[in-house]
Amino acid sequence: MGSQYNILGFLGRSWLNFLLLGIIALLLFITFKFGFLAGASIALIPFALVFLVIFINNPFWGFIAVFIANYYIQGLTRYIPGLPSGIVMDGLLVITIVSIILHQFKTRFRYSWKGGFNVIVLLAFIWLLYCIFLLLVPEASPLGWATAARGIGIYFFIIVLLVSVLVRDLKDLHIILNIWAVLSLTAVLKALMQQYLGFDAAESRWLYVEGASRTHIIYSGIRYFSFFSDAANFGSGIALSGVVFGIAALSDKRYGYKVFYAITAAACMYGMIISGTRGSLMVPFVGFTLYTILSKQFKTTLLAAFAILSVFAFLRYTNYGQGNSYIRRMRSIFNAAEDASLQVRMVNQERLRVYMADKHFGVGIGMSRGRAETYQPDAFVSKIPSDSWYVLIWVETGIVGLILHLLILLSVPAYGAYLILFKLRDPTVRGIVSAMVCGISGLYVSSYTIEIIGQFPTGFILYTCMAVVYMSPRLDKVQTDKNAILEENYG
Repeated sequence: MGSQYNILGFLGRSWLNFLLLGIIALLLFITFKFGFLAGASIALIPFALVFLVIFINNPFWGFIAVFIANYYIQGLTRYIPGLPSGIVMDGLLVITIVSIILHQFKTRFRYSWKGGFNVIVLLAFIWLLYCIFLLLVPEASPLGWATAARGIGIYFFIIVLLVSVLVRDLKDLHIILNIWAVLSLTAVLKALMQQYLGFDAAESRWLYVEGASRTHIIYSGIRYFSFFSDAANFGSGIALSGVVFGIAALSDKRYGYKVFYAITAAACMYGMIISGTRGSLMVPFVGFTLYTILSKQFKTTLLAAFAILSVFAFLRYTNYGQGNSYIRRMRSIFNAAEDASLQVRMVNQERLRVYMADKHFGVGIGMSRGRAETYQPDAFVSKIPSDSWYVLIWVETGIVGLILHLLILLSVPAYGAYLILFKLRDPTVRGIVSAMVCGISGLYVSSYTIEIIGQFPTGFILYTCMAVVYMSPRLDKVQTDKNAILEENYG
């Protein structure tokens, strides 16, 4: 009898072994036949199903997975050539959306699409409809649109919708903030490794084989880029983090988090400096200047104003530290008349202004810069770099699109300032919203010299902050009610 069970057990294990060997053989065949990415995609299907089950139970963690993946996906493309970062993010977003839909069928569900009915979601939807309308532009390319529309309009709508639905209270918001802080610290750590240990093989290939050294190893020194797409993206993106966590450190009442956020802010500001990106300097200048206005605290306003004016005077009216390449590059932003690159940008914009005179709806999404050569080899705009997010929007969506886009963007700090000054009652919510409004405003100004808003990871983070600003009255009410109950029960 015992031997019979041993034989059955052996046969059962044998069938399982044969099944596993068959799956491995199939994966190897797919990998050798269609490439590594195809094999890896098939291999990840079981993991995707497991994550889907987890996310159905709590879709908020699906968004957190998207948030984390967004931060590293662009850097991974250096180590996995051919990795389709957009498709990977699309897949994660689809899994998260499906998990929310399936979550509605649970007996006890925590989330409702009703949370997504707010002004920022409506504005993002209007912008998305306008982007779809631009498929009718004569110069438009459907393939170019499909490639570029995600960064310009689709992700904006999806992210603000997901945040509005999934962030229910201050606890969820603190989770996002803390994860963002940790991610920012890893980004600075990677930049420090590049600075003190040198570039690894993948980064060296990107610099010297793919040609990125032309813009990152220059006469004034090395521009470090961490695992972002480039130094400009890293500089402005990490500066956004520095402003948000610097203000969060000032406003948070919890001593441990105050210290944590302050350390994060200081690290991010150092990361901004070694990125060598001059435009990123506008993020803290604008952000902290705006905070002095919104804080309504005399001491804070006085100290912040003194610090901002001191840094401005140091860079604008002195030559101290001119031997340091990073200080020299930052100082050059206050001497626009002597900035050769700025003069070139102005000439390019004048050439575009003549060409765009009768193109009120632009030349089509995906049809600016060098990428237009893929779809129209002789396109005039393919020969002129936009060098600015707003110039990019102007060229691709026209003056009509630029005005609509600017109105949507500017509505966020305008509405946020109104809430901070007159509506929000809970000091913690007000502090977080202040930090995000100031960071957003600084990034807007920086984006005049950098095409950053639609890039990983800064775009996703910006859209998350925009959604938080618009939904903050709801968070404020939830937190105020909780505080009232605690005060009533415990005095």
